Amino acid sequence: MLIKKNQTQKFENSPECSVFEYSLPSEFFSFARAFIDGRYPQEKRVINEECEEIYYVVSWEAIIHSEKWDFEINEWDLYFFEKGEIYWVEGKQLSLILV
Repeated sequence: MLIKKNQTQKFENSPECSVFEYSLPSEFFSFARAFIDGRYPQEKRVINEECEEIYYVVSWEAIIHSEKWDFEINEWDLYFFEKGEIYWVEGKQLSLILV
């Protein structure tokens, strides 16, 4: 199955966070590209209550402020979020792959 970038669905999670989701025929797996330029979410924190999640940094760098610790992530780094982990992200022109 081929999914072209122009077939993605764009979501504006906030003025600082855009996500381009690729529709897959799976209830267990998803794939998206994201761009964060600032703080996400703008206020408070976010939690993914449905599944585990991976942030893979394509370019630039960020700080993930997790309930576990603050982590600096750079190009080609990967951060694995456990289901239910509470966090927020500070990034400048951050390009991510989300799985």
